[in-house]
Amino acid sequence: MTESHARSIAAIGLALLILAVTTTGQSVAIGPVSADPIVLGVPLAILLCLPYARYRGLGSVPSYLLGPAALVFMLMAIVSVAWSGAHADSYLTVVRYASYLLLAFVVSVVSQDAPFRRLILWVIVLSGAVTTVLAFVQFLNPPPLIPGEAYLGEDIKTRVAGTFYNSNFYAEYLVLLIGVVLALAMTEKGKGRLIAGIIGIMGAVTLFLTYTRGSWVALAVGLLVLIVLTDIRYIAVLVAAGIGAVVAVPGVLTRLSASSANEKTADFRLGLWKVAGEAIRRHPLLGVGIGNFLAAYREVVRARPDLYVGYLSFGAHNAYFALMAEIGVIGGLAFLVLTFTYAVKGLFVATRANISDEVKYTALGLSVGLIGFVVNTFTSNTFQHPQPALFFWILSGIVAGLGAGLWQSDIRPEPCPRAVGDGLTGGSVFTSWVSHARCALDTLWRESFVFSRVALPEKPQDGWFASSIFMRILFGSGGADTRKSG
Repeated sequence: MTESHARSIAAIGLALLILAVTTTGQSVAIGPVSADPIVLGVPLAILLCLPYARYRGLGSVPSYLLGPAALVFMLMAIVSVAWSGAHADSYLTVVRYASYLLLAFVVSVVSQDAPFRRLILWVIVLSGAVTTVLAFVQFLNPPPLIPGEAYLGEDIKTRVAGTFYNSNFYAEYLVLLIGVVLALAMTEKGKGRLIAGIIGIMGAVTLFLTYTRGSWVALAVGLLVLIVLTDIRYIAVLVAAGIGAVVAVPGVLTRLSASSANEKTADFRLGLWKVAGEAIRRHPLLGVGIGNFLAAYREVVRARPDLYVGYLSFGAHNAYFALMAEIGVIGGLAFLVLTFTYAVKGLFVATRANISDEVKYTALGLSVGLIGFVVNTFTSNTFQHPQPALFFWILSGIVAGLGAGLWQSDIRPEPCPRAVGDGLTGGSVFTSWVSHARCALDTLWRESFVFSRVALPEKPQDGWFASSIFMRILFGSGGADTRKSG
């Protein structure tokens, strides 16, 4: 097989996976277990990417993708299943998380090819645009709210869900999609930028129509990170967009005004966290088996009626709490470290000196979605929702591929700018003292402990894992290849 053929097969494999998961993420029963496009599609996509990954080699892949946090998480997940004697679905959950990690690793290799990376990003954006069109149809022809959402108010007729199971899942996906749209809007030219901009507006409006406040906050946090690292003047655009949504989208103000500690959903979510906390207290070391949180939930509410919140079965509304109950505190913390590391590594790439604008702004755009998704995790079961979660792992792999050639040595961060107008548009409307203030803040940020963790250089994947028989069988002996991203 030639490299060109391998490249085409890899592109088809990833594109088909993205399209299948975007359009349908529902499980189907196969005997005693349930399967979905993730369980079936991810391994197939990995296999189709392997020939091209073998051509590309492993030399510039960062070690953090399959580093200690990933290994501890997977070890605790496997041990938790064996210890608890969980059912077949738990083993499929282990397979799903393992395939996520390997998918991110493979994507990091093949996406170092800049045209390949651009193609995959456009597939994500165009398939996402289709979901927003369906969401607008749902808004104009609203299906009834579920009984538990009657409290939302008369001005909220429905919560759009696109092609996803419910509006919360869809909102989590939209946070990631908007990050991809931003990456393309900042790097494309002409019609490409215009199309990305239109789809971005559609995605933002659709996100508001999900009426999912946790995702609104998550996206705002991601956008603030982008603004700080590009041009602080864009804070005005963010504020204007928020005001515009409150004015133009019915029900947004109602949802925001209901965001108080005494509001019904807040009390309900706090109750779920208390149940999760009690489950963690009961099984702190090995948990109850990955994917088995509902069993832990039922155990707690039956033993502690005072924690009952009206349901005998419900999620934790915090993916990290749920995982700690499933695989123990150590495994849950390892997963938190793993996903936080994946989310912020785009900031490392974007703050390196002498990188192209395409690499810099792609990394920043994707970081908006990845950071937002992790923030969303603290109020939702994001990583337990396979349909939106898949895109976190794909985009994390692309970010790692963007850093190809940067992980081997400690390249100094870009120097503090002398003028404010170093953003996307250039120029400045502020006086010189604002420029000096921003420069001082940039210096403080770059000298901070947080930045030192974000900007920590990574060694290439040349350790025992990369040289193992397993990885050589999968990828060949191309580990010395250190091609840089285009």
